[in-house]
Amino acid sequence: MKILIVGLPLFAERLQKELSAFDTSNSYYQLNTYYSRKDKLKAFFMIPFMDVVYSINGTTSKSRVIDLALFLKKRVQFNWVGTDVLKALANKNRNEKYISDVEHYCEVEWIQEELKPIGINAKLMNFVAFEKEFEIPELPKNQLNVLSYISDKRSDFYGINEFIALAKHFPTVNFYIAGTKAEHHDPLPNNIQALGWVENMHELFDKVHVTLRFPEHDGLSSFILESLARGKQVIYKYPFNHCLCCETLDDMIQTVEKIKSDFDNGKDLVNVEAKQFINQYFSKEKIFGELIENWKKKR
Repeated sequence: MKILIVGLPLFAERLQKELSAFDTSNSYYQLNTYYSRKDKLKAFFMIPFMDVVYSINGTTSKSRVIDLALFLKKRVQFNWVGTDVLKALANKNRNEKYISDVEHYCEVEWIQEELKPIGINAKLMNFVAFEKEFEIPELPKNQLNVLSYISDKRSDFYGINEFIALAKHFPTVNFYIAGTKAEHHDPLPNNIQALGWVENMHELFDKVHVTLRFPEHDGLSSFILESLARGKQVIYKYPFNHCLCCETLDDMIQTVEKIKSDFDNGKDLVNVEAKQFINQYFSKEKIFGELIENWKKKR
């Protein structure tokens, strides 16, 4: 089989590389049809030879790539991931073919429910996988450290204001932000370090006890999955396995107070059950195996 992966470039490129290494019996290709004119042109030459066009991102708005794939009766799959759902719900001129003629998937139940009002019955299927179990280093015992990843674009949407408020409430806790330098929110509290783009997230993960994600809307964030895989205490706005669900800033304050009390009393904060959960349900064998089996099946 030949599978073309499009959609969000960061995730599409990563998935293509990982699948190519995992499975040599099929051929995997990736094109950045969002931002690269060259790749958009390539798509029109490649799609006739593909068996599947798999998009990490759904849409109900016009796409020449999707139009061509459907015209050529290729198997087209959308994996809805978050903000794409909001765009589809707001779109008053939905392309009905993108609803009826495409196979729809998503990673979590809340996205599944959000898609139903526009006639999309998405099946659950994940694409983020982990090759091996992470080793957990010894964490600092004299300082509680909290990490969030917040995109520099639309940082308000991804919860920077609540993050800053949380840091102000806990002046003796260290807070790190990856993804933005928060220049529009200066001056930051002294206990926040806004790091911008971080090349080596491994080192950052290795020194924090807690991670959090508090966006206005989300799919299943890979940041959450990696945090769980690394045995972190995870604060998340949505209910997910081995996460501490906090729907409001007050919820987060209460949760951090409990974590800080445990930390101050010398309790080990490693989330062992979370590591085991990721090892069992998000291994490459399981996630990529299910993707490949799905592509092998007839529609």
